Amino acid sequence: MMLYPTQEKVMNEAKPSFFYGLGTSSGKTLISIYHYLKHNNGEPLLIVCPPTKKKSNEWNHEIEKVEQHENIKIDYEVIASSMLAKVYSGYSNYFVILDEAHYFMNPTSNRGKAAQKLCKHSTNYVMLSATPGESWSKFMNYFIIFGFYKNKTEFLKKHAIYETKHFGGRSIKQIVDFQHTYALERYWQTIATMKETSYFVDLPQVSERFVEFNKSTTYTQAAKDRVVEINGEQVILDSPPKLGATLRYLTNQKAKAAYTKELLESTNDNVVIFYQFTREKDNILEVINKLDKKVFEVSGQHFELPTQDERKTLTNSVTLVQIQAGSAAIELKYANQVIYYCPTYSYTQYQQSRGRCIRHGGHDRVEIIKFKTKGTIETQVWKALDNKQDFDEKLYLLEEVK
Repeated sequence: MMLYPTQEKVMNEAKPSFFYGLGTSSGKTLISIYHYLKHNNGEPLLIVCPPTKKKSNEWNHEIEKVEQHENIKIDYEVIASSMLAKVYSGYSNYFVILDEAHYFMNPTSNRGKAAQKLCKHSTNYVMLSATPGESWSKFMNYFIIFGFYKNKTEFLKKHAIYETKHFGGRSIKQIVDFQHTYALERYWQTIATMKETSYFVDLPQVSERFVEFNKSTTYTQAAKDRVVEINGEQVILDSPPKLGATLRYLTNQKAKAAYTKELLESTNDNVVIFYQFTREKDNILEVINKLDKKVFEVSGQHFELPTQDERKTLTNSVTLVQIQAGSAAIELKYANQVIYYCPTYSYTQYQQSRGRCIRHGGHDRVEIIKFKTKGTIETQVWKALDNKQDFDEKLYLLEEVK
């Protein structure tokens, strides 16, 4: 078994259908796969996950690891949560894993109703989330899925406390609180476990993973034609530095931004994002500004980090660091997750930036997530860094880009 003792203990205490409310980087994916292996009776596994996770094949990679370690073959399918309302009826008698379960919290949305029906016709189901919700209203669909209530109406009838609010000449009843919450707490304890990442004391202090993307069509065209249109302006890539920089930016910004959005939505941890180009920062900020996050920045234009006092209680933050400006002389050890949005050419810069984020000693862990776009210059940059070398852009462009 690939699980650490604390992970195995959590899994062994779970019922066949269960909600794992476990902290970021606690190994929810691996725990749920072994949960399926423990409780299935030969039925196939259906994994419903965010579109970006499906595209990056994260679940496929984890299942392959388990298959190789256990010398077995797992019969499974992965579908995107955005497609669930259209395809759920085709999946009956599957063992179901709902990844990032907070995406299904609305009991009256098409996705939420599809999750209800899918689980009802499954053999068993597991729900995963580091952020189940901040109030009982967010837990409503979980209780419906697990059979405690028939629908939203019944839940609200038993638990909602209303006040009449006056708006001009209109009176509207609004939910201001919930009653009989002792029952909700009891129900929750029978179907779920909530563990912070710090509970898993035996996990490695630093975990690392690549998130892979397919390259954009614009990248392919730019590499071939040496001409690209950016923001309505035609740019001629007539020098190696200009070609290299442009190719690095064009890898797949849309996919990277979408993945970053879903990752940030699924955690309240502190996240550091190392980026290379100002345009990348603008793309990231466009995502972050739609979320309720505290934002810090270290770049050639701005320098703002949380104070030492703020760091003691800081949560739900994003720190954007231009890797050339922030690889040295700053301390970022308040972060739980570190994203390399675009790798640097310099192995020294890479190592220094890692050192700013990794805590030595103690139980706090850091997950390092490295974005890699397949079949692009980015793949070769990561290869050089993994070999503890600087990346030679001129040599790459001479040999690879014809």
